[in-house]
Amino acid sequence: MFTEYPAFDIDLVTDNIVSGRLCLKTAEFIDEVIANEVSQVEELSKAYIGDSGDDESGDDLNLEIRKGKLHWLTESQEATDLIDKLIQEINVGFFNLNISDSAREYQFTIYDEVTDHYDWHQDYYDDDVTDFVRELSISVCLSSSEMYDGAELFIKDGSDSNIRVFKMKYGDFVVFPSKCEHRVNMLREGTRYSLVIWYGHYTKPD
Repeated sequence: MFTEYPAFDIDLVTDNIVSGRLCLKTAEFIDEVIANEVSQVEELSKAYIGDSGDDESGDDLNLEIRKGKLHWLTESQEATDLIDKLIQEINVGFFNLNISDSAREYQFTIYDEVTDHYDWHQDYYDDDVTDFVRELSISVCLSSSEMYDGAELFIKDGSDSNIRVFKMKYGDFVVFPSKCEHRVNMLREGTRYSLVIWYGHYTKPD
């Protein structure tokens, strides 16, 4: 089933995961807009553990847990607006999580060195010290599967023993609650680009 623009198709639905793919036109547009922003960046940031407020020079830089590069997107609204619309539809249809405040964080991630990876983690923990509560996560692949080997996305689907593995292709996306534990396997070859976005809400002051 393809919807109105941004067009997408859903391949898998479980209690914890919705996966599918964007139409080629949408994926290429998103890719082009993000590439224009990233091309202006002098140096990509090292991938560290935690949220956008963490200091990569401190303890949150741990190459045994996470190794890669990233850029926090601020000027690619034409692209991220399309994913926002996709998430709104998927959340209403399948998750019904609290993203009513439209709190969002946009990250472009790059795995391009052998052994780049991200070990098991959640995107949000109940004891996180932050006013932004991540509720829903999406990963959109912006590399063709021929561009890289390894770097598969693993997600625990309800239990430690039920693990879904995604070898993502260009335009593929996976949506899951931010408390779901997941990891990115070690890159063996090539380059894997992804758009990663977190949706949620801000905590209200007492």
